[in-house]
Amino acid sequence: MTEIISARPQQASVSDDRRGSGRRAILSAAFGAGVSMSGVAPRTAVASSVAVLTSPEELRPVYDHVIIGAGSAGCVLAYRLGRAGRRVLIIEAGTMGTLPAIANPPDWPELQGSPVDWCYETTPQPGLEGRVVTCPRGKVVGGSSTINALAYQRGHRAAYDRWPEGWRYADLLPCFKRAETFSGGADAWHGGDGPLHVLSLAGVADRTPIAGAFIEAAQERGFPYAPDIGGATPTGVGWNQLSIRHGMRDDGATAYLGRLEGATVDLLVGTRVMGLAMERGRCVGVRLRNRVVRSDGDVLLCAGAIDSPRLLMLAGIGPAADLMALGLQVAHDLPDVGRNLEDHLLVAGVAYTALREVPRSHYNHADSVLYVPRAPDESPDLLVMCLSLPFVTAGVGKLPPPAYVLVPCLMRPRSRGRVHLASADPVVPAVIDPNYLAEPADLETLADGVALAREIGTAAAFADWRAREVYPGPSAAGRVDLRAFVRRAANSFHHPTGTCSIGAVVDTTLRVYGVAGLRVVDASVFPSIPQSMVNAATIAVAERASDLVLSG
Repeated sequence: MTEIISARPQQASVSDDRRGSGRRAILSAAFGAGVSMSGVAPRTAVASSVAVLTSPEELRPVYDHVIIGAGSAGCVLAYRLGRAGRRVLIIEAGTMGTLPAIANPPDWPELQGSPVDWCYETTPQPGLEGRVVTCPRGKVVGGSSTINALAYQRGHRAAYDRWPEGWRYADLLPCFKRAETFSGGADAWHGGDGPLHVLSLAGVADRTPIAGAFIEAAQERGFPYAPDIGGATPTGVGWNQLSIRHGMRDDGATAYLGRLEGATVDLLVGTRVMGLAMERGRCVGVRLRNRVVRSDGDVLLCAGAIDSPRLLMLAGIGPAADLMALGLQVAHDLPDVGRNLEDHLLVAGVAYTALREVPRSHYNHADSVLYVPRAPDESPDLLVMCLSLPFVTAGVGKLPPPAYVLVPCLMRPRSRGRVHLASADPVVPAVIDPNYLAEPADLETLADGVALAREIGTAAAFADWRAREVYPGPSAAGRVDLRAFVRRAANSFHHPTGTCSIGAVVDTTLRVYGVAGLRVVDASVFPSIPQSMVNAATIAVAERASDLVLSG
């Protein structure tokens, strides 16, 4: 019988002290006794035509396509292929997302480290004073789009124009638009009738006032106002854009599976994939605990930047020497599987005590953001977010409310890390080493970001809010102090990408080199990380991939 993961959520195995390194613990602490739940009712994540299966005994004998992973990419593919008449199976190790915190945008910190998170961790990071950093990944239908902070920004066109031909901004813009129903309506940059709803906070009235002060402060320091950071001017200071529909989270599950009608799509939940079924150099299906599910067409690996390379290596596709050292038979020597890991870092944070209570956000706690390029027409190196609540890492110290924090983020990292196998056992997590701050330029850019955040924090626009700077504090006066603060305060933005990148592991049609019948479709195929949050790019890549799969 195939291993079935219980539908009843289990307690995460990560210890409380390790969880303390994550954003969930940091933000939850800001609420005193934890993030208060809103009482929002559980959402319905899939349409009636999607058959939710809980046992492999319910499967059909064969499918046109088997999709591994029901995250953003997997949900997009199921929607597009299902609507085209293909028989589709999605296999998801997690369960349906019924926690109330999933639906309510401000409650997202409760989801990281919860039963819908795989609770992965990095190796100790020398660049971060040896700290182990949490690596949240969604263990739920909808994947990481169901536990993230809802930011939906596609970023600057220059980031995509560094990608190979066929994947540049002009190629992806129609896919961004096709995916989206934008709250401001359709135009040259936005879609008006796509599955996923994107809310621009520029058009709402209940934004937190500290975010408005940040926009004024950034303009006071010479940064232009960007009326639409997802449109023609994705740099400058402006209001955030979030995946929200009718006040509730809209993610890969609700947007795509929730709006899929008239299709033959099966969703097998609570079931781990044990491996890929290979025959004479071709991937013919997916191995579960005690059976193989066969596919007449491509197997579509959508398990994300951590687990897609893990599953390839378990199938013998990867660096030959590493695989043989674990006793695995080499199906195809592909040295770059698991390499080129990129992730954004943030610094939590440049913190201020407030003169009065800071109204909390009704959205994701970062209602306004500033994207800073080094030169005109270039993609940004830095992002600064204004958080309407205390947000500092445990190693920095305590920050009781009332307080607010300016958070610098490294958007174009130079450091590269790696994902590799710890064992040939398919249930053992991969080893994750992002190699944070290995390149000195990353440390210097983040130090610049801290200096910039402090400059904005002293602007006159914050005079009615600012009591004093707590961190890094008046004693942090020189460059050496800023570097030390970055090493102590930096944490992951949780945007891993690049471990099965186009040109190194997959070709421009996303087929795995040297293996027939297998494509990878998720953030692992990014040739370089976009200078924005990565969920929008993941969805656009999957939209384009669906066209490639349908065309053969």
